Amino acid sequence: MSKRALRAGQYLLIGALIISMGGHWALLQTIAWGNMLVDFSSQSSISEAVEKTFDGEHPCALCKVVKKSKSEEEKKPLLKSEMKMEVILPASVRVPFPRGTVVVFRVTEYSGTFEEVCLAVPTQPPRAA
Repeated sequence: MSKRALRAGQYLLIGALIISMGGHWALLQTIAWGNMLVDFSSQSSISEAVEKTFDGEHPCALCKVVKKSKSEEEKKPLLKSEMKMEVILPASVRVPFPRGTVVVFRVTEYSGTFEEVCLAVPTQPPRAA
C-alpha cells in the first residue's frame, strides 16, 4: 500500500470520527460565528460585533439551522439491539478467599455484569464416634 493511500485512509478515519462525535456541527457553528463577526463588524465596532455574535439574541440563518439540527439529532433514540446475547462459560470461575468462602462469578449478560455468589467451602462430613 502506498503512503498516499495510507494517508488518505487516515484522513477518512479522522473525518468519520469527527462526524460521529458531532464535530460537523461545531465546524458549521464556527463558520456561522465567523460570518456573523464579519457582518456585524462592518456595521459597528469590533467589540459590539463580538457581543452581538455571542449573546444568542442575534442568530443568523446558519445558527438556526445548526441549533435545529442538533436538537433533532438529540431527540433520535439510539439504536438498541432487541436480542439478548448470553455468554455461557464452560465452568464457573472459582476464586478462593480466606475464612473458608469461595466467590463464584458468572457472566449473566453480554453487558458484562457479574453475578456474585458466595458459597461456603465444602467440609468433610462428621465422623461417627
